Amino acid sequence: MFHYSRPRPYVHIFQLQGHRMIRRVFTGAALILLGVGFLLKNQGLIGASELWLIAPALIALSGLARLIAAPGAVNAVRALLRLGVAAYLVVVIEHIGGWTFAATWPVLLIGVGGSMLGYEWLVRRPSKERNW
Repeated sequence: MFHYSRPRPYVHIFQLQGHRMIRRVFTGAALILLGVGFLLKNQGLIGASELWLIAPALIALSGLARLIAAPGAVNAVRALLRLGVAAYLVVVIEHIGGWTFAATWPVLLIGVGGSMLGYEWLVRRPSKERNW
């Protein structure tokens, strides 16, 4: 039907072996955090509003797992960004300083957009085009 100039068999190969430990550490710790949170809620020790603090804890945990399991400058910056997002969520959830999500959501958009631009400019290497 269609003929491609790629060699056969054309298989997509992903390099995910290095990140398997990050995923397992994060998933196991996330399940433990969720279980402890719901156990404390069911025992009446915390309320439903404090249960929302699990989300920033999970984001911070993913940053720490990345920082420990995959050292390097790029992963350190990614981990620090995740820790910053977790700190922002704690401030917003607890209304520290009167900050609410409704008042500060543009800051989150600016941070995500800046991180995307920074990744493209600093980390990602431009692919070389074929010279026909």
